[in-house]
Amino acid sequence: MISYITFYKLLFTLELCVAEFLFTFRLKKRPYFILRYLACLAALMGVASIPIPTTAFWSTSLVFLMMFGLSVAMLFFCYDRSFAFILFCAIAAYTCQHFAYELTNLAMTVLRWGTSPLLGMYSNSAIDFSEIDKTTVFVVTLYLICYLMSYWLLYAVFGRRIKSGADMEIKSNTIFALIVAGLMTDILVSSVVTYHLGEHFIGSLIAYITNMLCCMLLIACQFNLLSEKEVRSELDFVRRLWQQEKEQYAVSRDNIDIINIKCHDMRHRIRELAQGKSFSDEEIAEIENSISIYDSAVKTGNAALDVILTEKSLRCHANDVLFTCVADGSLLSFMSESDTYSLFGNILDNAIEATLKIAEHDGRTIGLKIRRSGEFVSINVKNPFVGELDFDEGGLPRTTKNDKNYHGFGIKSITYLVQKYGGDLSLVANNGVFNLNILFPTTDNIDEGESTPDGASE
Repeated sequence: MISYITFYKLLFTLELCVAEFLFTFRLKKRPYFILRYLACLAALMGVASIPIPTTAFWSTSLVFLMMFGLSVAMLFFCYDRSFAFILFCAIAAYTCQHFAYELTNLAMTVLRWGTSPLLGMYSNSAIDFSEIDKTTVFVVTLYLICYLMSYWLLYAVFGRRIKSGADMEIKSNTIFALIVAGLMTDILVSSVVTYHLGEHFIGSLIAYITNMLCCMLLIACQFNLLSEKEVRSELDFVRRLWQQEKEQYAVSRDNIDIINIKCHDMRHRIRELAQGKSFSDEEIAEIENSISIYDSAVKTGNAALDVILTEKSLRCHANDVLFTCVADGSLLSFMSESDTYSLFGNILDNAIEATLKIAEHDGRTIGLKIRRSGEFVSINVKNPFVGELDFDEGGLPRTTKNDKNYHGFGIKSITYLVQKYGGDLSLVANNGVFNLNILFPTTDNIDEGESTPDGASE
């Protein structure tokens, strides 16, 4: 025979695990996830089946909190995410389960116009399964409806916002403590109702409704923190772009210095020629090399693209990087000048930084192609790289720089601009060659009502 309280502990464990699965199934899983999950679930059910000597208020509350703690450990064992992330999801799931519990009690109390049958589960009395009748079937059906509705609602509103690659850690200890304290208080109030107000009809209704509102407030606060964090991330993004602009200015200044040095050298050479001085083959080659820097000026038919390509071409020239460009800039007329400058600035900066790590100067090459391919504008940038590239869940390479705060946003900026114009981005690293491909649909294939076109590459 099984007691009511033991049966309810098992039921609570299943309720909590289902809720936690809804809020975690999109997360990155550890190896042998199914085996891990089933083993942990069996362990949790085993712990839940252990009888407790007393059903006093404090002991049952402690047992349910312990079960929640064990479930958090189970999630951390099964999913490959930080503990703070797992705890965030678990708290949301526990709030969801408790909301469903309060809703079920409310519905049963109103429809039966009396005490909710769930409150009778806190007893060490043995369950007599022979007493199952129509009332039992009604209670079970109502229970399933309330839990399914609650889980579906809270998942649809909140759970779907949890994504595999999202950063959902709560870094404010104060807010985190308040949310945890609020949930614990809600559960404590629920326990008080169970033990002291269970037979008080009006008091029970008020408590159920209050607890439900508290659950909704707590989970809304959790996910509003994420919204605020997204805003902070956007601000950080702007700061990082500003940092990049500062770095870009420094690079532009260096390029100007290169031109000034070359001009100064050429002035002296011209004076020597005027004085009738002859030059050796080596000196003539050096003069030709000095003049060749002006071949870096790029004319593509797009002013913004010309500026950024000329600038990057000069940088390549100064660092012995062979930069080849075949580009029809007129195809990018749908993009604003600032977006064009930012997109290709980030693309070429990443390519140059990777290429400069190549020890042999002969291997330092970057190729850029911008052309029309059928109904699309195709952009391809190819460059060599050394080492291994680590890609995140979204298929984007992680930054290899130590300063994570101010790096890694180049690719994110590229992704943002590609998505802004409806494009498609693909990144492929194979045999020491990195290919960036973007495809933008041509402007004549975009509906007149649309203001921004797509982007993609071959």
